[in-house]
Amino acid sequence: MARAEVGARGRGTGRRQMSARRVVDAAERLTADRGLQGWTIRQLAAELDVWPTVIYHHVGDREAVMDAVTERVVGRIPCPDVDTPWRDWFRTVLVEGRRVARCFPGVANRLVRRGPVVASALHFIDRGVEVLRRAGFGADAPAVFSLLLNGGFFLVAWEDENHRDPASYFRVMEVLCSFRGDLARPGLAAMGEYARHALPEELAAFHGPYHDLFVELLLDGAAARLAGRDRG
Repeated sequence: MARAEVGARGRGTGRRQMSARRVVDAAERLTADRGLQGWTIRQLAAELDVWPTVIYHHVGDREAVMDAVTERVVGRIPCPDVDTPWRDWFRTVLVEGRRVARCFPGVANRLVRRGPVVASALHFIDRGVEVLRRAGFGADAPAVFSLLLNGGFFLVAWEDENHRDPASYFRVMEVLCSFRGDLARPGLAAMGEYARHALPEELAAFHGPYHDLFVELLLDGAAARLAGRDRG
């Protein structure tokens, strides 16, 4: 009983040493370890040895804390200068964005599903759309920006989910692999041969090149759109 009272007093007095920065630091650590959806306000409070009300006082509710974590993570992604060639600009943002976001599972999904709700993401929109406008995309620039960024980060969110629930993912890959060597269905046979690279023993080396290929295909599509505008 005495021990419980000491713990309660410790949490009650912890508020004086607490700050919004410390709250977000702890939430960031939990996100790296468990994913953005893998912790609660109570668990965050326990990590800091404070009462949940202290979290609300310094940052806000869980949505506010998740926004603060997202702001931090997006802020780590390099945002190239506006004079960077458009393909290089988006390649850097998407490839480096995957590298950063994969360290904090769930952030990519939040960006795709909720949109750019944090200040650091707004900076990317402002610069990225202007890069496309200067490249000649004209009125298409906002739509092209949205498609490129949403596409790239959607794939990161898919990768996060595969790592969160690998059993479901590997079941699909195993089904596809079962068609390897199927001479009657050469398309499925080719897919089965490809899918074997996504099995557990090769998964770590699979997702990076897969994402890079996806990014290049997105950029090729945008380039084709730009070429069509030039011809028109």
